[in-house]
Amino acid sequence: MSNPTAPGTTIPDTIMGEIPWSPELDSGKTCGVPLTFKTHAEWKGKKIVVVSIPGAYTPICHQQHIPPLVSRADELKAKGVDAIYVIASNDAFVMSAWGVFNNAKDKVHFVTDIDLAFSKALNATIDLSFKHMGERTARYALIVDDLKVVDFGSDEGDTGKLQNASVDTILSKLSK
Repeated sequence: MSNPTAPGTTIPDTIMGEIPWSPELDSGKTCGVPLTFKTHAEWKGKKIVVVSIPGAYTPICHQQHIPPLVSRADELKAKGVDAIYVIASNDAFVMSAWGVFNNAKDKVHFVTDIDLAFSKALNATIDLSFKHMGERTARYALIVDDLKVVDFGSDEGDTGKLQNASVDTILSKLSK
């Protein structure tokens, strides 16, 4: 069996769910309407950074991982990144609310990996059943260029050190 995260490998073509950001969402009084997209159709011809986390509002993700990613989104885009996606197993409503909380606006997409299909195809899930959280997306960063893996880095567990999936590591692996 080949390595699905090896450089040059085509990424999985799966369905993701998203509530695209709009100013109306910022008040917290509206929820938006979930939409879906196919990864190949949405990301073809683009340089994409995908950052996966075990769960929205969980300690490492919420306090250390995603806020620096959002605040440094312009640095990623300056290195040629067309779009940045934060993915998790949480539903589109939770991901949208978390994006609003992080003031991501239209700089970073917060989406759901529906049925974990994308992460499962990458062999990048984590079983948190012992915490009563079930199977989740693992913590990883994926750089994609025109549907091909450029780089994949993952961090162990859900509470371990943030390293391979950090914005600093992602920036170091991007070339323009």
